[in-house]
Amino acid sequence: MNINELMDDSFDYAAQREYFKSAEIFQPRARMARMSLASEQQGSESAAVLGTTVAAYDDDLSYEDREAFDDTILYAEIRADKLFHRETQRREWYGEYSKALTMCGWPTMNDPYKEYISRELNFTLDEAALQIIALAAGADKLKVLPLISAAFNSLEKNDGALKLIELKSKQNKSGNFQATPCLLLGGRATMIACAIQMEAKELITKFLFFKYRGEEVRIYNAATRRVLNRRAYNVVKNVVQAAVDKARLDYFKTPL
Repeated sequence: MNINELMDDSFDYAAQREYFKSAEIFQPRARMARMSLASEQQGSESAAVLGTTVAAYDDDLSYEDREAFDDTILYAEIRADKLFHRETQRREWYGEYSKALTMCGWPTMNDPYKEYISRELNFTLDEAALQIIALAAGADKLKVLPLISAAFNSLEKNDGALKLIELKSKQNKSGNFQATPCLLLGGRATMIACAIQMEAKELITKFLFFKYRGEEVRIYNAATRRVLNRRAYNVVKNVVQAAVDKARLDYFKTPL
């Protein structure tokens, strides 16, 4: 039995049921029209902004894998935003975000949250994200890094998408965002989920693609590999999709 099969067998369905007891339940709506449009475009997107997540996709992912990934990422952000303030409760916010990913059927073996120390005197947050993702991807970094690097390149050239993500990501002297590639590894949909939270000494006017000096900011991050447990996701799929559809005016997908 490999590690993914072990995680599948050990998934805590009782904890999942308890977690979603406290979730607002919405009646599914407008999902079929969205599915029809998305199905026609299956495989055409290589990157997108999902709320405050820079997402990258492997061409080998099925439509069902992409949909499970998109809805889970958006649901986790919706849930964390509802319970905690990103600027003043950053650790609690990330804890809830991480738990939501797990309860939606994307478990992980570990999820370290720690301070990031750059090897460079000057760096941008996208450069920091690439270094962090490379460490979490391990031997698969050669498959993972081109996907997320291309997503950042597309975002930098898309003023509209960049403004959207920065509007929600930066607040006063802090900012946070996620960078998450999703691809098939060992035949399973796998995300390398990376979250970055920044505290600056001064008010920030720009966030991504802006050079910071190490002494100006403190960076906290978490990055981990998560593999889709399709059975666990299907248990809560309707609840997750209904919540995402309900919040689609504030939490949505912007293709890059």
